[in-house]
Amino acid sequence: MAALTDTSLFTAQAAALLDGSERPSRTKSVGGTVKKIRVTYTTTGSEAGNDTFNLCYLPLGASVSRAGSAVSCVDPGTTLTLDIGTSANPDVFADGIVLSAGGTVGFGSTVAGTAGDLAYTTTTDNTAVIVTLASAGTVTASTVLYFEIEYIDWN
Repeated sequence: MAALTDTSLFTAQAAALLDGSERPSRTKSVGGTVKKIRVTYTTTGSEAGNDTFNLCYLPLGASVSRAGSAVSCVDPGTTLTLDIGTSANPDVFADGIVLSAGGTVGFGSTVAGTAGDLAYTTTTDNTAVIVTLASAGTVTASTVLYFEIEYIDWN
C-alpha cells in the first residue's frame, strides 16, 4: 500500500479539529482569502512599445495567483505583448503575454517552472500594478483589454 504523508498545515488543522480549539492561525504561507479584481483598459491607438500604465492597487499582504489571473481582448490588429508587475519589478506577475491575435492568456503561461518564478511575492504596502507594453505595433483604438487578477490576501 502506498504511504500517506501529512503536510504541516494538515497536521495543525487536524489537531485543532480534534481538540476543539479554533482553527490554526493563518500565516503568510498557509492560508488566506482569495479575491479577484477585474480591471479594463481601452486602447487609444497611440500605444507604443515600452509605454506603461497603472492598472490598479493591490493591498498590503497580497500575493498574485498567477494560475487564476489572465488578460483577454479581441484581436488588437497588430503585435501586442505585455509585461505585468510593479515599479520595482515590471514583469514579476507576467512576462511576455502575447495578445497579438487576441484571446485570453493566463499570467501563469508566461512563467518558467523555476523556484524563483513560482514563488509568491507578497506586497509589503499598497502596491500599484503596472502594465508595460513590451512590444506594440499600431494598436487598434478602442480595443478593450480585460485584466482579471486573482490574489491571496494573507491578512
